[in-house]
Amino acid sequence: MITVGIIDSDEQARQETQRILNTKNKAAPNQIEVIFDIGKGRVDRTMTAPDVLILDIEHQEPLIVEHVKSLFPKTEIVILTNTCDVKTVRSCFRHGAVGYLLKQTCMDSLLSAIKITLNEGSFVSPGVNRALIEQSFKSKKYEDLLTARELQIANGIIEGLSYKMIAQKYTISLDTVRIYIKRIYRKLQINSKGELIAQLTA
Repeated sequence: MITVGIIDSDEQARQETQRILNTKNKAAPNQIEVIFDIGKGRVDRTMTAPDVLILDIEHQEPLIVEHVKSLFPKTEIVILTNTCDVKTVRSCFRHGAVGYLLKQTCMDSLLSAIKITLNEGSFVSPGVNRALIEQSFKSKKYEDLLTARELQIANGIIEGLSYKMIAQKYTISLDTVRIYIKRIYRKLQINSKGELIAQLTA
């Protein structure tokens, strides 16, 4: 028996997810049991940890994934949402999600995604996969333009580190960090941190 939890702020979407799981379960009884079904952000330690948590991150920060993972470290988290921007997808994976499905294209694949996930695999919607591949292709262009040290500095900016923190991380001076930042801006033809983040994470 696979236990599943559902967190989705949209009640109709939760009911649809339940309906799909129940329909699939009728075809092969006793495979799935939904042990909780709640709106956003109300998960806590008193709840039984499911094998798989289906989580919609729409109207929530991807940090919810990390919060849930801290409560249920052994639970596999599969995102089921309408949100498809690459930055959010990557953030969910960084915080502990292992699958990412789009509601509009993958509802019928939900049971397969759960089984693949529990067999140490990962199920990602084709549209999300394509967006990740395209983003990797774009970032290769920047990797070809920047030196290894410039990439480290740029990644520090993307991670939200201050110039001082970047200097400490790579044991270089603050002035050296500033010099690298100027070089990066010149090579990428940009003028601000915001533009740097947009170009390297879009």
